[in-house]
Amino acid sequence: MAKDIYDAIYGCLIGGAVGDSLGAPVEGWSYKDIRKEHGKVEEFMPFETGYSDGSPGTVTDDSVLRHYLCLAIIEKQGRITPDDYAKIWQEKLNPDRLWLSDRIAYQRIKGNVNPWTAGEGTLPAGCASMSIAPVGIINAGNPAQAYQDGFNIASVNQKGNNRDFAATVAAAVAKAFLPGVSIKEIIETMFEFSTELSRRALDLTMELAYESENVDQFTEKFYENMLDWTWWVHDWDKEEYHHGSLFSGNSLELVPVVPAILYLCEGDVNQSIIEGASFGRDCDTIASIAGNIAGIIQGAENIRNDWIDKCEEANGEFFAEVSGDPEKNFAYTAEKMTAALKAEKERKKENIEILENIIS
Repeated sequence: MAKDIYDAIYGCLIGGAVGDSLGAPVEGWSYKDIRKEHGKVEEFMPFETGYSDGSPGTVTDDSVLRHYLCLAIIEKQGRITPDDYAKIWQEKLNPDRLWLSDRIAYQRIKGNVNPWTAGEGTLPAGCASMSIAPVGIINAGNPAQAYQDGFNIASVNQKGNNRDFAATVAAAVAKAFLPGVSIKEIIETMFEFSTELSRRALDLTMELAYESENVDQFTEKFYENMLDWTWWVHDWDKEEYHHGSLFSGNSLELVPVVPAILYLCEGDVNQSIIEGASFGRDCDTIASIAGNIAGIIQGAENIRNDWIDKCEEANGEFFAEVSGDPEKNFAYTAEKMTAALKAEKERKKENIEILENIIS
């Protein structure tokens, strides 16, 4: 259990970053290839990237976009709107660090398209789901508000089920902050705050998890029954999986895997990250979201210290780029997010006083 709110918030951010960087070198692989070459992915490895040297522990666009969302919340000192988020995109964002879908959203926002609907012109992908955790942080303990805010914020760069699932992830993150919360309760929250299609995907995936004795069994069953072949890339080879093969980045596939892994790992943050990174397909995002949620519950103090140290060290270049100070890191961002949450708490007190005056 996290020792305090800062430990929980840092656990969320660094847990997500660790999962992201651990899974990145094998993103797009089949679990079969991962097992043959690495067994399970437990250590950072280098990987090719067009925006950095890709040294072990380097994060991808998952954590980069999540950090930009943190910046918007920190600047606002509370809950944000798509307009607040778009302002950060215009002022801070480096499109070279983003995947194609978000580069499209970036160009639309730079062209002054309405941020509330900018996601309508992008490619469907899990780019909002992978980065939405800060919305859950600023709505800690309030999954209903996190779901609504998550839906709005995700509209900046996604639409349809990829937007819907981002809102579901935001609700799960908010729920994870409640003292003594269980993985079962977080899963129930995901079912409660979801659309019909999202709920169906969660239901089918969790059925497989409940029938499995461990993550390996679940992974085999999921690959046999639940892979998404409907993504916008259509030149599939369904018979062979190989390094760098095309895979679905649809939230409809990747998000339901997260609660299944959390359930089978009993919420253990380190094991959940390892299993997420070793799942294959969009495994950096799976491991990242799992790290977000489990990191809140168990706190940064329970995440492997060697992972944290290496990940913080490897991403100094990114923090220097976005802030001008290489000494700033995920821990610093967690401090600022903690302060923003405290400011949001005071704002809620003011709202209660207003309501008391109105009702009395």
